[in-house]
Amino acid sequence: MTSASNLKDAIVEALNSLGGSGSISEVRSYINSKYPGKWKDVGTTMADLCPESTSSLYPKKHRVLERIGRGKYRLRKSMASPVSRAVKTKKIKDYIESLSLKIFSFRGAEEILDRKGQLPFILRAASSTSLSSKEDHNQLQYYFHKNRWDIEVSLFPVTSYRLDAFKEKTGIEIERSLIDAIHRSLFRCQWAYAKGKLDVLVFIVPTYKEPKFEQVKRDLQDFQEIIPYPIYLIGVTSS
Repeated sequence: MTSASNLKDAIVEALNSLGGSGSISEVRSYINSKYPGKWKDVGTTMADLCPESTSSLYPKKHRVLERIGRGKYRLRKSMASPVSRAVKTKKIKDYIESLSLKIFSFRGAEEILDRKGQLPFILRAASSTSLSSKEDHNQLQYYFHKNRWDIEVSLFPVTSYRLDAFKEKTGIEIERSLIDAIHRSLFRCQWAYAKGKLDVLVFIVPTYKEPKFEQVKRDLQDFQEIIPYPIYLIGVTSS
């Protein structure tokens, strides 16, 4: 993939990686990850790339975005890359089905993990367990550790709050007993995301007992307005 030479091209690249639309924070996260320290004023530029902007210095033909909500934009149809994205999405979907996992990608989490090169490993790791016992939790955590992920990492003011695994601003939480623990992690990681310490959070949960995959998915959807960061939810089946 070629590198963007200016902020406009970087924004287009980021939105294509997110499937054609995304929030300012998602685009900023992509750009900061791929082009660290290169560009800063992402939100203003995204607004200037919309046709209705009255202060933009971009010519009309270069205004390639449209605003679809507060702080959220999408590429105008002529700029998106739907065919290549659809092919890649199908490959990922087929791979997930082959592993007998359930997946819910929230706020472009799957695209971020794929771009980081972490997605195949995380899916393989999740497919290796049923989370039926505490031993399963420990073995899965060890699997991350032996593949060069840090474990028991605290990104929080209270150091006893820890992520099960962490690498390159991707957090992993393995939960096999309480949905309340999911809610606590959501709250804590919101702080870490706001401080720029976290790009995306991955939950690995059972499909057949609390915290059930469908219950966690429901809560992410019901409270999406107050959850600002990308989350990748993986449900594992019983053996």
